[in-house]
Amino acid sequence: MLFDKLNFLTQTKRRERLTLVGISLVIFVVQLITLRPPVGIGEPYWIAKEFAAGHGFIYPYPFDLAYVQTCYIPPLYVWFHAAIIWLGGGIIISQVIGLIFFHFANYYFYKFFRRITSPGIAIAGFIALALYVPLWLLSQKPDPDGLNLLLLALTILTLDEAMERPRKSCWIVLGILFGLQILVRPDVLMGIVFFGVWLLLYSGKERKTKILHYAEAIGIALLMVLPWTIRNYATFGSFVLVSANSGFNFYMGNNPQATGEFQQGQANAESVVIDSARSAYFRDHVSPVERDSYLFHIGEQWIFDHPLEALKLWVKKFYFHWWQREFAGEGIAASQWMITGYKIVSLFLLVFGFYGLLSLESKKKRALLITLFLYSTAISVIFFTQSRHRAIKVDPYLVTLSIIGIDAAIKNLKRKKMTLTTPNSKQS
Repeated sequence: MLFDKLNFLTQTKRRERLTLVGISLVIFVVQLITLRPPVGIGEPYWIAKEFAAGHGFIYPYPFDLAYVQTCYIPPLYVWFHAAIIWLGGGIIISQVIGLIFFHFANYYFYKFFRRITSPGIAIAGFIALALYVPLWLLSQKPDPDGLNLLLLALTILTLDEAMERPRKSCWIVLGILFGLQILVRPDVLMGIVFFGVWLLLYSGKERKTKILHYAEAIGIALLMVLPWTIRNYATFGSFVLVSANSGFNFYMGNNPQATGEFQQGQANAESVVIDSARSAYFRDHVSPVERDSYLFHIGEQWIFDHPLEALKLWVKKFYFHWWQREFAGEGIAASQWMITGYKIVSLFLLVFGFYGLLSLESKKKRALLITLFLYSTAISVIFFTQSRHRAIKVDPYLVTLSIIGIDAAIKNLKRKKMTLTTPNSKQS
């Protein structure tokens, strides 16, 4: 009702296309005008500089300063930066391309919601997401956040397509998307498991066929990753599918000094012993693969030794993921009014977003989004909370879901008002 007036923007394909392009171009110009140098620069750019200079795929493993051959970071975004450097570009070009990724992602988020809600609400969601400043800040970093956003939008759209209209091409595209994401950020491997469960539960009579096709999609993804896996084995003599950093991330989220975020708390007697043993191990083992495996086992042992503390920490990380925390990472510099504003917006998205989620008529699509939210939450709880896990995997959907929620709430209020007034009119 509230957003029906926007329906005229989608009455023809041409008008709809012009609306989407026009909104994106206006916001893109604003983003370029307000573009600022990144506060933090991640590993992909620094490795790319070494790679472009002919030094190879080298970088120090955490807790060390020596540059060695590494598999700490997946290769795709490193190659992306290296290509820009070879062409004479720099960080600004990377930032601009990241913002372009953001706008393409917004289009595919819109295409998904266009299937499940009214055109007016879908357009309102497209406008709201284009104006969502936290994703501007993430996308303009020289990290793969913008690309990650785009690949995720395409993945959810393709999963929905594969469930509703399971053509062979859908599964091929899905496999390619999985492969690209593994080469960008391998945490999608956990997502593949979650999405597989969703497919298993909602495929009905076609369950066996769809699961087989899903397995084929995974096979395509693994074939795409295989050359890098072979490179890792040839370099380190160990099987590493893509990258060896899960041990470090797991350790940072599960140790005596863990705070639920990247930064660590005050040292204590137990952490001093662990640090000393780690330093001794690192002196004798320079392979990043061995070091990463070592840190994983240290984190695992700490959980077994301190199950209650680990449980409390997991609850804390769950809270951090879905609400706010004091530290948001050095990659984003924001003033206090921006942080306060984000808290207000975040509360709005959570309340109306989940109301909108429950208002969806399609159980399959609702379950798909819940599966995505569970996947993003699991990443934060198992490892440590990072802003991007919720910002990329949750917020883009909560934006339009909150608009669906507002519309549903208004309709319910009007319905209740009519119910209350009808008996009175009959009596009179």
